[in-house]
Amino acid sequence: MSLSENERQIIVNLELEKAQNTFDAMMMCVNQKMWETAANRLYFALFHAISALLISDDLRVKSHRGVMALFGEHYVRTGIFSKKTVHCSPTS
Repeated sequence: MSLSENERQIIVNLELEKAQNTFDAMMMCVNQKMWETAANRLYFALFHAISALLISDDLRVKSHRGVMALFGEHYVRTGIFSKKTVHCSPTS
């Protein structure tokens, strides 16, 4: 089933709202030095933001693994995001 442009925009906006709310919760955890919970909230904020991006481009999101795979396929491999930008490690 395909979404109308209006339906897709509603879902994108809901995902972005979730991302912002979760990011705000992460910042509260950071302020309280609750590092593990902050990391968890950051992961979910990014998950919702990337889900919004995928949905806005009419890509179906079914799982956390699927979000990572589709993001890599459609945005990293194509050069929209560089590997350096999305790869976070102490050595990068």
